[in-house]
Amino acid sequence: MTIWRAWEESSCWLQTSVLPTTELCTMTHAKKFGFNSLGVACALLLCLFPSCHSDDQIVTEFRDDGAHLFNNIEVNPSNGIVYVGAVNKVYKLNPNLLTWNAVITGPFPDSIKCLQGECKYEKPLTDNFNKILLVDEDRDWLIVCGSIFQGVCEVKDLNNVSRIVRKQDSQFVAASNATASTVGFLSKGPYQQAVLVVGTTVATHVIDGRIDVSQYWGKIPAVSSRTLNDTASIFDFAVKSPPPSDKGTFVHFQRGGTRYELTYPIEYIYGFTDNDFNYLLTIQRQSLEVGTPYISKIVRFCQSDVEFNSFTEMQLNCGDYPLLQAASVGPLGKELAAKYSMSANAKVLLGVFAKSSSSHSGIPVSDAALCIFKIYDIDKTFNQSHQQCNEGYGSSISWISSLNCYKSVSDSLCKPDFAYLNGTVPISSSPTATFTDTFLTAVAVNSIHNDTVVFLGTRNGTIMKLNINSPTSAYVYDEVVVDAGSPVNSDLNFDPEQQHLYVMTEYKLSKLRVQSCYGHVTCSECLGARDAYCGWCFTDNNSRCSMQGECLAGDWVYYRNSYCAAIDRVEPQHLQVTQKKTLKIYVSNLPAVERAFICVFDVGLRHLETVAVKQEGGSVISCSTPDTDRLIATLVPSLEEEFYTTKLAVRVSGNDVDIVSTNFTFFDCSRYRSCYGCMENNFGCTWCTSTGRCTHNPDQYCEDRADNVHSASSVSVGQHRGSLDCPMIIQTSAEILVASGEYLQLLVGVRNLLPALMTSYDCQFNIDGIITETDAYLNESAETISCESALFQYSRKVDIVKAPFAVVWGIKKLPLDDKNPVDVTVYKCSEMAALCGGCLLLDPKYHCGWCDDGTCNTQKQCLSGPWFDSINGTICANPVITNFSPTSSPLEGETVITIEGSNLGISFDDISPYVTVAEQPCNCSAYRDLYVPASRIVCSTSRVRSITSGDIVVLVRGDSRYVATSTEIFSYVDPQLEGIYPTVGPQSGGTKLTIAGQYLDAGSSVKVFIISQPKDTAGSDSRVEKRQATAVEQSCSVVYQNSSHLICLTSEAKGTGSAIVQVKFDKAVKNLLGIPFEYKQDPYINSTASSLENGKGIGGIPSGGLKVYVQGYNLDIILSPKLRVILGNRDYKSDCVCLNSTLMVCDSPQFPAAAAVLGERPQALEYGFIMDNVFSLLNASSQQEALGKFTLYPDPVVHSFSEVGQIKKYKTDYLAISIDNQCEVCNQEDFFKVWIGQEPCNVSSVAATLINCIPPAVQPGRDTKEQYPDVTVVVGGVRKYVIGYLQYDTEDLLLPIWAIILIVTVGVLLILVIIIVVVKYCMNMSESEKEAKTMRQRFDWIEMQVAAECKDAFAELQTDVTFPSEDVSGFGILFHDYKNYALKVLFPNELNYAVLGDIEVEDETRRPVINKALSQFSQLIDNKTFLLLFVRTLESDKYFTMKDRNVFASYLMVALQGNMEYCTDILKTLLADLIEKSMQGNGNPKVLLRRTESVAEKMLPAWFTFLLYPLLKDHVGQPLYKLCVAIQQVIDLGPMDAITGEAKYSLSEEKLIRVQIDYKSITVNVLGLCQSSGKSVPVRVLDCDTISQVKAKALNTLFCWTPYSTRPHPQDFELEWRSGMHGRLTLQDVDRITEVDGEWKRLNMLRDYKVQDGAMLALVPKQSSLFNLSHSCTPNKYENSSLKPSPPHSPSSLSSSITTEQQSLLETGAKHWHLVKPTDSDVISEQPDRSGKLVREVYLNRLLYTKRALHSFVGDLFQVIFNYELDQNTGVLLPIKYMFDFLDDQALHHEIVDPEVVHTWKSNSLPLRFWVNLIKNPEFLFDVNKSNIIDSCLSVVAQNFMDSCSTSENKLTKDSPVSKLLYAKDIPQYKKLVTE
Repeated sequence: MTIWRAWEESSCWLQTSVLPTTELCTMTHAKKFGFNSLGVACALLLCLFPSCHSDDQIVTEFRDDGAHLFNNIEVNPSNGIVYVGAVNKVYKLNPNLLTWNAVITGPFPDSIKCLQGECKYEKPLTDNFNKILLVDEDRDWLIVCGSIFQGVCEVKDLNNVSRIVRKQDSQFVAASNATASTVGFLSKGPYQQAVLVVGTTVATHVIDGRIDVSQYWGKIPAVSSRTLNDTASIFDFAVKSPPPSDKGTFVHFQRGGTRYELTYPIEYIYGFTDNDFNYLLTIQRQSLEVGTPYISKIVRFCQSDVEFNSFTEMQLNCGDYPLLQAASVGPLGKELAAKYSMSANAKVLLGVFAKSSSSHSGIPVSDAALCIFKIYDIDKTFNQSHQQCNEGYGSSISWISSLNCYKSVSDSLCKPDFAYLNGTVPISSSPTATFTDTFLTAVAVNSIHNDTVVFLGTRNGTIMKLNINSPTSAYVYDEVVVDAGSPVNSDLNFDPEQQHLYVMTEYKLSKLRVQSCYGHVTCSECLGARDAYCGWCFTDNNSRCSMQGECLAGDWVYYRNSYCAAIDRVEPQHLQVTQKKTLKIYVSNLPAVERAFICVFDVGLRHLETVAVKQEGGSVISCSTPDTDRLIATLVPSLEEEFYTTKLAVRVSGNDVDIVSTNFTFFDCSRYRSCYGCMENNFGCTWCTSTGRCTHNPDQYCEDRADNVHSASSVSVGQHRGSLDCPMIIQTSAEILVASGEYLQLLVGVRNLLPALMTSYDCQFNIDGIITETDAYLNESAETISCESALFQYSRKVDIVKAPFAVVWGIKKLPLDDKNPVDVTVYKCSEMAALCGGCLLLDPKYHCGWCDDGTCNTQKQCLSGPWFDSINGTICANPVITNFSPTSSPLEGETVITIEGSNLGISFDDISPYVTVAEQPCNCSAYRDLYVPASRIVCSTSRVRSITSGDIVVLVRGDSRYVATSTEIFSYVDPQLEGIYPTVGPQSGGTKLTIAGQYLDAGSSVKVFIISQPKDTAGSDSRVEKRQATAVEQSCSVVYQNSSHLICLTSEAKGTGSAIVQVKFDKAVKNLLGIPFEYKQDPYINSTASSLENGKGIGGIPSGGLKVYVQGYNLDIILSPKLRVILGNRDYKSDCVCLNSTLMVCDSPQFPAAAAVLGERPQALEYGFIMDNVFSLLNASSQQEALGKFTLYPDPVVHSFSEVGQIKKYKTDYLAISIDNQCEVCNQEDFFKVWIGQEPCNVSSVAATLINCIPPAVQPGRDTKEQYPDVTVVVGGVRKYVIGYLQYDTEDLLLPIWAIILIVTVGVLLILVIIIVVVKYCMNMSESEKEAKTMRQRFDWIEMQVAAECKDAFAELQTDVTFPSEDVSGFGILFHDYKNYALKVLFPNELNYAVLGDIEVEDETRRPVINKALSQFSQLIDNKTFLLLFVRTLESDKYFTMKDRNVFASYLMVALQGNMEYCTDILKTLLADLIEKSMQGNGNPKVLLRRTESVAEKMLPAWFTFLLYPLLKDHVGQPLYKLCVAIQQVIDLGPMDAITGEAKYSLSEEKLIRVQIDYKSITVNVLGLCQSSGKSVPVRVLDCDTISQVKAKALNTLFCWTPYSTRPHPQDFELEWRSGMHGRLTLQDVDRITEVDGEWKRLNMLRDYKVQDGAMLALVPKQSSLFNLSHSCTPNKYENSSLKPSPPHSPSSLSSSITTEQQSLLETGAKHWHLVKPTDSDVISEQPDRSGKLVREVYLNRLLYTKRALHSFVGDLFQVIFNYELDQNTGVLLPIKYMFDFLDDQALHHEIVDPEVVHTWKSNSLPLRFWVNLIKNPEFLFDVNKSNIIDSCLSVVAQNFMDSCSTSENKLTKDSPVSKLLYAKDIPQYKKLVTE
């Protein structure tokens, strides 16, 4: 595949991918890591294509926002370019349906009565329907024929459809209306000339009030052959006999008295050429007589026939389906061709047919069939008919001629003696496939792998795929919804490679894959689909469903002759979750592979793998279940249920595709909480009756085995078996009811009780959360239990509360089983109904009734007055009507009224005849279903003769004592229509029509109609009889209504003209007479300009306000037109004003600053006009190229005055204002307005840099308090610039009196200020002398401290250097496994790795679609051409940031790591590109690989990461681990600040503590977690350590062999100091002994508690700690137990009371410090004994101490790294040598002779990008904790490691960084190792 095709396929797929990527990012799991390339493909798509969507088979789609109806499509077979003919437009699209070119072909003024050009008749704008669209490759022509101008054609350039090559206005070819059919195709004509063969239905029109044809119809024959010679006669008949003969390459309807062109319609369906003949397929009546049935026919004539005498018709039959809908010619597959006795790929004619709606109708119905006709048989039948005619049998075609055949001796088919033969023998075929309730509209055929595949289009927008087995058998194997609800066009076109099908509907063109292989993820899915294109490609690396051509390195299994592997059974079928067993998997058709098998258990979101072994015989695979610890940990979220069904799959190691899979169940008997549940499963569980527990191992967990109940599948032996033997409750009644506040005694049935074991019983009721328990007694029969009477009562205001009930027995209160749980329903009648009517409607089972005190209650609870219920037939008193609607009705009545209230009867019969409205009966019987007892009545009003009003009255049961009367009046009114506005609107509708009148809110239903008599009617449909034009009723949707106004939106009209407005108020119909509404032709726009004078193109600025002048016609019929400009994905609108019917003025819209981001050039934007429903103007600029684009310029910038204080003196007649105006259309004087103070400055001229205006003669008033008036420039009426002030030049220079007073006042104040400054200076001098004395004392103290520090440091270096232990890994090195190591290197900042996640799909039906998309993208990644082009394209995007490159490269390496050979090839190619780019221009090649600026630079360290893991684990890991541990040991020797992280011993200057701290080392004994053993562990700590630091050191000592990620945390424990038997004190960082200073608290240290050497400490888990809940000292890992600390008893010597003030400080948000108080950082305390802060350089010797202690560890690490290449047995030399050789080759290729360049490349590729990263981040390799101070120390080591690899000499001075000076003498030695 070429680069273009690869990118075409990939980019198209990416743009229309099946996934919303919010789902993509959650579905990943991958190969070696436990995830696969599909997951990585998901992550790649997440960051690159966040908005992907569409069906997986639809590659891409094309629409036009202008909503042009598509007519025809043509595909260039040589290059795949697509051409689309639509109404008013022709498009040229690339194979991915991106627009290359488009041309407007309409609408244009046209009349059917005249030709193009001058015309005396009205020529309305007429749409141009595309009738013929053909590609002529030989001439690079695109032939286009339309419906306007009598159906003329033109030739366009294939490369540029805007260019017209040839045009002939006098040759009429196509049908001239929208519905008449036209079929055209290219062929050869007489004398071997190229011709266009056309079949055209006669187009009819409404002409002068009658249906007729155009006067030019004679120039359009029914069938003709047109010349394509490059001459002036193009599109003329290929051959035409000279007059008076009317012969040539055409046929006409016969001329005479009967106009058959009007009465005998012929619809052309399809045409094609084969051998020396041309063929046309039609639908027409069987004869000329009206009423005869419609049938399908096929026409044949010779290509060389100069007079069409060979023109012959034959009937075409397809069973009982007479009407042909679409046809196609294509090849048959080998197997089907053999059944037709044909050769493979022989062509046949396929047609889809429909049944007729009646015997004489041409209207098809939704019953269809597919028929296949051999072209050989077609020709044979035609030849037989000619032979019969030569023998005198037959006649001519009746609509052409009326002759009978006669005997002839001529055998020529192309020059017969008899012309226009009507064949008598039909061409018939039996349906290959039939379809019920399906309307077929298109057909295409292709052959693949000996199969014949047919594609069928339907009326509802679906493509059906058929595989044909035999001439009478086929099956549908796939359906694709392309455009729901829109018919598929009959033009179905394949691309040149036959891999895609172009499917066109009314307004959309789709590119559809012919296959759906990529959507099938398993072999069974793939072969089960029976897609002839697809098979299963089985490989060791990536098995998948694909086409045969894509399976290059594996076995391709086809559905016809192969079978997938399948699991027959698994032994055992299920397993207890706490057990581990070896499973036997019996597999049929297991493929042979080279790699090992693995078993994969999909558990939750994780995939657990175990090793599988293929046993002898090849059909059985054995594998163990996952470790129980790992399995239980994974199932914790899922084991809320009793069992969990996982997917058990068998795969090839390293492959993420299942070979076979089945379900496997893990169960946990202990999860069953009842005996019945324990028995009703197939897991063999046993119920321990004595303990109330379900178990799989009764021997271990049951006490009394004789009473156990065993399930039917249990292997245990016992007398009780099955759920029927469970002790249980049997509910004695269906429902138990009790009113709240009443007592109830229960009696329930029981069975299977064990009297010897069950000695006592109780009943428990849970009433609204409160447990009530009563005694229970087993009756003598042992079949029932009686519960003592209990009070059922609740306080909540709810109607019903369910009270669960249980019977418990024994001391343990174990419940009896309750198969059907018994609930007591407690209820409150008063909450169930508040009114009498509602109370009486309650279910009689509640025994509720109405009490005289006005409440609903039971009879027991009704304590005062009478009580009655619905049984005694009592009526509720006081019926009330609360509201009703509507409030008025027209006199004609039938207004539906809804009456709401209370106590309005109990049944419908109570009110039905007793409702009156304004003393008129209201009919309720029709609305019985809408009656709501007691609360709602629905009825319809009666007709009245005159206006009246009155109350609404309801008599319940007709009893006058129970009357409900409305408080408001209901009125009968007579609505009147008085006027409308506007009175005119566009034909497309959308006009907001306001109707004025009286009583317009009357009735329950108001509908508005506009009734018009159309002036014109569309062309006739050839299949149906035309009807006389009648009045057309158009609806107008009501959007607002009150008593005086109605507002509605008009709908589209079928014609123009006046119309009557009609309003229907229920049954009342009102017409507005005398004020018609007129539908006018839609507005049309000819031009737009920024000015009426210069006519420049339109434009605007973000601030808006520019004028846009629009010219056209019928513009004033739009009430509220708007200008619409499209920027980004948003519309920006502004209002327009119509000056007259041809001129409209709009203001340019405003754009937000964030959206209007402008570059160096203005933006050209699409625009249109919102004019009601005239959608043709919505995108006017894109549909009418002459209108141009809307140009968005930057806002003009107005500069402020440059004079001092921005005060400009006005002396001349003009005021000049400086501007920057890039807007070419912003030269309108009224666009800029200038104001001086409160008066305008008249703008006289505007230029690009200057505005001139004439200020007022007299200085205007001021808007502000300034001395002079401000100058304001308003741009576009929105944006304002205040640019300064204008001073008018005057001659009066004398100071006013107020100025003199101001000067005197300022002088006096200045003298006072001088006096105050002198006094303050004298006071400060005295203070300075005191401060100097204090400073001298401080300097003396500092001098002494510096001397002491230097002496201590010198002594420490010479005597006390403590070297860490060499055996720091005695418990083993805590390596990460390969997966976690690689993940941490590739994704260092992620906690939850996307590639490890699994799919989370809200809609499970989308899961197969998602998997298909990921599979497709994964295959694209495996395509080198695509992948390289993909990476290069991304890197060329300026928005592809550095972070994006890093993330992308990491995901890409994960995707490729399963195939390192391919991965290395990609990496080398990208690196070569990178080196090539660095060598171009003036770039420095030494910087190559130094920074991560490309994908390749990020991929390189990942490549080393994958390949050097064995080296790290076997060689480099040990010295690096020792170094980390040694750094921690050295740091622990001295104090470390718990807040700042600074320590006394460090390699980093930044983390060096710079105070003198007194401390001593002590050893404490710490009790372990199992404190009952009494064993303690000695831990070395410092007395200045905080409590948290002590806990951390203790845990590090206790868990030094445990990986850090699984260790407990210090915050999970309390630290207790124990003394004696009962003395205990809990030590805390902050408590009541904490030192508090203002808002500062100092953390407690051991010495604050006076803890001595040898003290006993204990770590006690906190009650709320997760550690306390999950760890136990007992060996049973499945039983939980918690550590409960003893009550604290503080030793009396440490007890102290806390004051109220200290308690207040502890509760406030105080700041904390440990060794160094932050406030001491910059100021040295006046008390030397409390501060140790000195100059920072004094403490640098401590760095030297740390360096000396770690010297051997650093050296060992460097030695191993630099000398590992000497070990030839490891094999790790090969990757590095391979990459270094590649870099050497690249240097030779680019002729680089400087060895330092190559050395730099190698240093940047391996030491800088791999080793430095690993040294600085040991947590990538080890499961350890890296604190901030360890990180800073390792950064110093890494920096010196990199310096060792450098070839340049670093000259160090005293000003060099301390970290470099620290290793200045060691670097030369390390460099020698590098050189060696």
